[in-house]
Amino acid sequence: MKDHHKRTTCRICDSKDLKQFLDLGRTPLANSLVGKKNLNKKERTFPLSVYFCQNCSLVQVLDVVNPEILFSDYYFMTSASSPSVDHFKKYSAKILKDFIKSSRDLVVDIGGNDGTLLNELKNDCKVLNIEPAHNIAEVARKKGIHTINKFFSKKLVKEIIKKNGYANVITANNITAHTDTVRELFEGVKDLLADDGVFIFETHWARNLIGEGGFDQVYHEHLSYYSLHALKYLVDSVGMSIFDVETVPIQGESLRVYVSKNRKPKASFEKFLKREKSLGLNDFKSFARFSKKVLDNKNKTLKLLAKLKSENKKIVGYGAPAKGSTLLNFYGIGKETIDYVIDTTSIKQGLFMPGVHLPIYPPEKLFESKPDYILLLAWNYADAILKKEKNLRDGGVKFIIPVPEVKII
Repeated sequence: MKDHHKRTTCRICDSKDLKQFLDLGRTPLANSLVGKKNLNKKERTFPLSVYFCQNCSLVQVLDVVNPEILFSDYYFMTSASSPSVDHFKKYSAKILKDFIKSSRDLVVDIGGNDGTLLNELKNDCKVLNIEPAHNIAEVARKKGIHTINKFFSKKLVKEIIKKNGYANVITANNITAHTDTVRELFEGVKDLLADDGVFIFETHWARNLIGEGGFDQVYHEHLSYYSLHALKYLVDSVGMSIFDVETVPIQGESLRVYVSKNRKPKASFEKFLKREKSLGLNDFKSFARFSKKVLDNKNKTLKLLAKLKSENKKIVGYGAPAKGSTLLNFYGIGKETIDYVIDTTSIKQGLFMPGVHLPIYPPEKLFESKPDYILLLAWNYADAILKKEKNLRDGGVKFIIPVPEVKII
């Protein structure tokens, strides 16, 4: 596969009836942080725009970057985010309570990152992590979690079944959004899943994108933004069925979907489909309105930052997530506006944000050079961060929340 290609059909239903509603221009890869020695090298950029499928309602990016480029080395670690750790502790408790019957049961986590979820389960059942990023897989192994450092595939499924048997529970969290060949992923899951097993996955919800979420969830790793309508089409097409769904407060608001081969759908499933219809998630007009909102908010944010800089205010960024890269590059915010960015993830510290080349420091930097304003790039964890940084706020530091509408706290 070459570095990049552009799809001409929907990745779920193969329809060509696709309409663009948001164009973010050419951007660097959001998680490709830059080392100091590479600052003078030209970064690769790729087109980034979003489309709506008028047949199955899938919201999707059609410009597909080779996953070997995106995921072979990776800088996001679940365990570095305390809200994520808390989320997976609750998640694992639910899995144990509802779906694990024996210590011999096997839980397979596809794209399990550094093993945060499986670490909570490994003493109660057998666990297996499928993690393609070399550096992150090694972190999981050091926790004592059996980890296969490969991309999930039908070929790999055969190897897993031969060595480990069928899976009683399969999880895949924020992976379906990353996968271009998503039908093959779901077919592989069906092959690996025991007849009475359960497939649980979490993914971005299209409502979060156009509602209380934000456009900065869009980057090249996130190829799809699902509604339950689109997911029903996908799951039905591979011969499985959704039996339950709920929203969870992670990445703004995500869907947690429960799939099986033979369980009867709960009333919550039909109720959720009706809710989505009332929200307009199967109507292109809803996404066209969202696009206008994004452009309006960009103008308001840039106007605010320009005003603060004219008043000689010191502004820094908080968090170096991929969404921060999307926002900074689309808004065109660089060193002329922001002095630096801080992040708690140690492997990001000492590197530079893609495209705009803002240096990333550990959090202690905030106390060494006290800023006047902090642009909260990790806005999806706003409540936890504002609580954590109470001392800074009590000292007069103000936070700028840029998404979904810019405001100062």
